[in-house]
Amino acid sequence: MSDQTELAVPPGIATRGLAPGGVRRLLTLLGRAFRRRCPYCGGSGVFRGWFELRETCPTCGVSFSREEGYFLGAMLVNLLVAEGLAVGVVVALMITSDLSLLPLEVVGIGLAVGLPILFYPYSRLLWMAIDLQLDPPEKQTQRQLRADQIGR
Repeated sequence: MSDQTELAVPPGIATRGLAPGGVRRLLTLLGRAFRRRCPYCGGSGVFRGWFELRETCPTCGVSFSREEGYFLGAMLVNLLVAEGLAVGVVVALMITSDLSLLPLEVVGIGLAVGLPILFYPYSRLLWMAIDLQLDPPEKQTQRQLRADQIGR
C-alpha cells in the first residue's frame, strides 16, 4: 500500500454514514456519485466547476489526489456508459422509428460526443465509489496493521 493512500483517508471520517458492507453500502455510494457528492462522507461541493475535482473534500477533508493512473478506470467507465448509451439510443431509434440514415447519424454523433462530456464528473465519482466498495479503508487499515506486525 502506498503512503499516498494512507494520507488520503483521515481516520474516523472515511466511511461516515455508510453501512459496513453489502448492497446498502453500494447503493449509498452510487447515490452519492450520481448526486456529485463525496463518496466518503456525502458532502457537496467536491467540484470547482463541471470538470475540475477539488484536491480535498470541503466537508470531511479526504484527499481526492491518488496515484498516477488511478482515474484511468473512470475514463473506462465514462467510455463504456456514455458510448453504450449512445449506441443503445441509436439502435432503439432504428427499430422504433422510420428515420433515414442522416438523422440517425446526426443523433449518434451528437450523443457520442456529448454524453462523455456530460458524464465525465459522474464517472470520476463512480470510480471512487467502486473503489471504496471493493477496497474500503477498514481493509486498508487491517492490511497495514498486519504488515507492521510482520515487519517487526
